Amino acid sequence: MAEAYRRFVPLLEVAVRRKLHQEMRSRFDTLDFVQDVWASFLAAPADEDRFSSSEALIAFLCQIARNKVTTVARKRFMSEKDSVNAEIHPTEAGNRLYARTPTPSQWVMESEEFENILSQFPIGHQAIVRRLREGYTNEDIAELTKVSLSTVNRVVKRLKELAGR
Repeated sequence: MAEAYRRFVPLLEVAVRRKLHQEMRSRFDTLDFVQDVWASFLAAPADEDRFSSSEALIAFLCQIARNKVTTVARKRFMSEKDSVNAEIHPTEAGNRLYARTPTPSQWVMESEEFENILSQFPIGHQAIVRRLREGYTNEDIAELTKVSLSTVNRVVKRLKELAGR
């Protein structure tokens, strides 16, 4: 069986690559399909007289490979979430790609804007604004800064007014 594997793997790889859509090649490895073909073949009940020649066996294995690629392609093309048509190639994306984190210049600008807003509050309220930025709840801030919840709510309201909301 090891000899058959070594002999037929290159032929199965060709069969998979021919059937695998160009835009799906970056998502799937050809060898994964080849291994899946062998797993399906070996899981079937053994029948020694099933194939009259090695050509019949490779034709059968290639058909399994084509069927597996077709099944995966249909699943990918049919679902909106994974549609390769919805994907944008990096060379075509232009300005449509966005980082998940701010760039250094964006971070500096945001910090300057925050400091500008912070300077518009009395020193006692600046601690509240800082804690809001850190993600604390109004109740937690009231407890940490030892002020009433209504004071925290007034600072939040003023902060929203300054931000234009």
